[in-house]
Amino acid sequence: MPRKKIKQIGKLEKADLTSKNETKEQSSDLASILDEIKAQKGVIGYILRADTSAAVDMKDPSKIIDYAILSSSALESAEKISTAFKLGKIDSIVVECSDLKALLVAVGDHRVSVFMEKTMDHKSIYNELM
Repeated sequence: MPRKKIKQIGKLEKADLTSKNETKEQSSDLASILDEIKAQKGVIGYILRADTSAAVDMKDPSKIIDYAILSSSALESAEKISTAFKLGKIDSIVVECSDLKALLVAVGDHRVSVFMEKTMDHKSIYNELM
């Protein structure tokens, strides 16, 4: 499937990102920040999830399912660990693989997963999101 078609299917309009507790301006800001982050060298892409929708923007569309499974599995595992050890709410998770790093963070009612090359500084991306 060509990249353009995947981007049209996977990317939400900024107005669709609005949740009950956020204004359109806040959601628009988050989408703009993610677009700026994705433009950085070394960033592979991102997944933005809300309660009823998701936006996906990846440079390599053939890996979308792999990244979605990694993101979902990491969040689910972290929640189980947090519950088992009574750690409280999880704010962010960093998963490092041999050549990939994923930053998973809660921003308001949204869950953001940013995928990047392992050499990138995930702290700077976290600071941009928060």
